Amino acid sequence: MDSTVLNPKFDVYGIGNAIMDLQLKVAEDDLERFELEKGAMRLVDVDQQQRLIEYFHGQALNQASGGSAANTMIALSQLGGRAAYGCLVGDDAFGKFYFSEMRDLAVELHTKPVQGKVTGTCVILVTPDAERTMNTHLGASADLSASDVSEELISQSKWLYVEGYLFTSEGGQGAVRRAVSLAKKHNVRVAVTFSDGFIVDVFGEPLRETVRQADLVFANLNEAQRYTGITDENKAFLALCDEAANVVMTMSERGARVRYDGQTEFIEATPVQAEDDTGAGDMFAGGFLYGVTHGLDGRQAGSLACFLAGKVVSQMGPRLQCDVRKLVEGQSFLPAMR
Repeated sequence: MDSTVLNPKFDVYGIGNAIMDLQLKVAEDDLERFELEKGAMRLVDVDQQQRLIEYFHGQALNQASGGSAANTMIALSQLGGRAAYGCLVGDDAFGKFYFSEMRDLAVELHTKPVQGKVTGTCVILVTPDAERTMNTHLGASADLSASDVSEELISQSKWLYVEGYLFTSEGGQGAVRRAVSLAKKHNVRVAVTFSDGFIVDVFGEPLRETVRQADLVFANLNEAQRYTGITDENKAFLALCDEAANVVMTMSERGARVRYDGQTEFIEATPVQAEDDTGAGDMFAGGFLYGVTHGLDGRQAGSLACFLAGKVVSQMGPRLQCDVRKLVEGQSFLPAMR
């Protein structure tokens, strides 16, 4: 299942939020202090974000350039894939760090920092059970719109990858519509990730509009159940398969269900001791997209994705701090890496 784009420069062009991830290990009662719903993502204003940062000042902090789709593009690049990313950052220290780090990670950005805006941040609170609770201030990312989407880069890509968090703003929804329209114009395949259960609940209509045009859908079990209104795991998966030609439904430590190129597979997860589940779905998507753009079938791509997701949750942070390509080379579930 390859793109019809001739000699594409990129495997995937992603669009999403540009967020500086600020990760902290916290206790359960820290969540109660700020009345946070454990395991959820909530959007906060700049004052709320600053209060959180000030409260935890002095604690060990893991800082990394991120955002859901950005993490997926980074994973793809770490595997040896070619990734480009459409996003917005502010003209502040975080924005400079973001551009510099993404350049070092070989992910091509095409937009310039937005003058007078701050870069988005996500304070990620990780409890002892490895669950992460996210508090996101979108900053400049809230201004992403159709004009920030690059037709040139989409036309040079095999796949377009859309982050579900973009549906939280009208500008983001416009960016998605333009990106999908351009992908269709240039025969580029479209993948979309649901990103979070609240996206399904609150922004279901623009999400469904995109799913109807997608070639590949990523959702976790909870998101799939909320999207379909079906609690039974197998029936929820099959209902998703009725809406998209190719579907991946992840199930945390139980692995994933994959429907790809007409074949349905159950992929077992790699057993690990979880420390932080931040970025597990993003890493999974990066591994899967790398696989299907480099000659792997659905089972092989799913196995690669599960393996990498297991590795990322066994450490702090949404990104593997190692030679990822060397990590996966020689794994028994993969053919020789291309």
